[in-house]
Amino acid sequence: MPKQLNDIEVWKRLKGGDRKAFEQVYRSEIQVLIAYGRKYSKDLELVEDCVHDLFIYIWKQRESLSDTDSIRRYLLVAMRHRVLASKNKRKKVELKEPDEHSFQQESSIEERITLKEQNEENAFIVSESLQVLSSRQREAIYLRYMNEMSYEDICEIMKINYQSVRNLISTG
Repeated sequence: MPKQLNDIEVWKRLKGGDRKAFEQVYRSEIQVLIAYGRKYSKDLELVEDCVHDLFIYIWKQRESLSDTDSIRRYLLVAMRHRVLASKNKRKKVELKEPDEHSFQQESSIEERITLKEQNEENAFIVSESLQVLSSRQREAIYLRYMNEMSYEDICEIMKINYQSVRNLISTG
């Protein structure tokens, strides 16, 4: 069964209150949503909160959700809006109340060593290449190659036209 038809059916079942369909969507998309949210905020806690808030909203409002033929596209658009709104809200709060206890979570030594080993050969080249790209180019390339999204889906997520997406990716 093509993924698009499967997405339509799963979404329809979710909207009808099927907990298994909801769980299926959650399990299949949570890692993608966290990774995508981290592109907008390095604060893992904020991103995870946004993901969970998004799924709570989806479940509570399931009957009034719009139809979609691509669950991932729908969720990525919603996730982008949630993370950006949360960051803006946090900035406003920080302006009012400076954070006296700024705690930065660091990854474990094992994680850092593993990451370094995996990326050692290509890290410098990729890093230098990405530095010259605009944030929009980085986002388009991430969606296209890391999430294997179509140009049409990227258009909807980024709210730009098809040719602009093609240009961002080809010049990146």
